[in-house]
Amino acid sequence: MAPLLEFNTDGIDSVQSMLRQGITGYAIDSLVPRGMSTIWLFLGDNTILKIYTTMTDTVGWFEVGTLVFRAVAKGDDVPEMRPLPQAWRNVTAIEKLLVVEDDFSAESGLQIGNDLGEIFTIVCSENVYRIEIEAPFIHGEFLPEYELTHYKHVPI
Repeated sequence: MAPLLEFNTDGIDSVQSMLRQGITGYAIDSLVPRGMSTIWLFLGDNTILKIYTTMTDTVGWFEVGTLVFRAVAKGDDVPEMRPLPQAWRNVTAIEKLLVVEDDFSAESGLQIGNDLGEIFTIVCSENVYRIEIEAPFIHGEFLPEYELTHYKHVPI
């Protein structure tokens, strides 16, 4: 069986249980060309979840991005929060997005759904050390490392 490159959760017991608290807002580091490198999610229990990417060598010169999750304090260079609509306080679905190849599998994205059926997608970008976000509240280019149809969706 091919090795699995997992999310790096740095001591977080359950990303799922954190997200189930609901999302009250977000902050991003940039909307400039080449994409953003970090998103901060402000959760219903007043914690902040920082999400960014790292690159891992797989076979030969091939690299794949995986997501990194960190719980951070408000004073840790966290940008100002942009509030989200009330619907995001009720997270109804969370899925890992896996890249599955012959030589490896990688946890390279996350999809979050709310009770209105809206989807919030965070994936590694085609641009190195960048993330891509597709959501009703973020507008701009969406350049994932792989087409969304390439990812295997795994409920968590």
